[in-house]
Amino acid sequence: MNKAPLVKICGVTDIETAQVVEQGGADFIGFVFAESKRQVTPDVAKTLIRSLETSIKTVGVFVDCPKDTVEKIASDIGLDYVQLHGSETPAELRTYHVPCIKALKLQTADDVKQLKAYDGVCDYLLVDGALPGSGESFDWTWLTDIDLHTPVLLAGGLTVDNLNAAKQLNNVSGFDVSSGVETEGKKNHHKITAFIDKAKGRGKHVSTTK
Repeated sequence: MNKAPLVKICGVTDIETAQVVEQGGADFIGFVFAESKRQVTPDVAKTLIRSLETSIKTVGVFVDCPKDTVEKIASDIGLDYVQLHGSETPAELRTYHVPCIKALKLQTADDVKQLKAYDGVCDYLLVDGALPGSGESFDWTWLTDIDLHTPVLLAGGLTVDNLNAAKQLNNVSGFDVSSGVETEGKKNHHKITAFIDKAKGRGKHVSTTK
């Protein structure tokens, strides 16, 4: 990875954390609309988005939500991207009128083949482990031989402690983290800042285990 990777902090639920993410220099901030302990309503997300002062990109996370609903929420609250974790086919993705991040779960090495089917039909591909949001990773060596035109974001089990290894993946453009910057299920502002700094190559390594 020759240039500073993109960073997305996902699962933000309050204004103070949103400001920490923004001021820390993240490229994307994610709001979860699917059922989750990090779920927010469109009204809450709209309030958080209005609190932002920079050009940080806003992302709404959906799981098998009807296309019309996704696009209405995106329009109503001003999302820059929608992140789709459902069963959307490549053909369906082509019909969306809002920039898309397509998330795909990798449970075996063979699952990497599905990335090719979605190459070129979305703005970003997000590769995650079997249980998105759980902090569980997958074998990153599966990504070694992929050759895609669409930028790839890596998710699943990322923390400041394994970022050095993740940054060695030449075909990954950025990182998406949620549970890896939490303490006891809540966003930890120190961990957020440390993760962004480490990803961007700023400052020294600070372990999140302390």
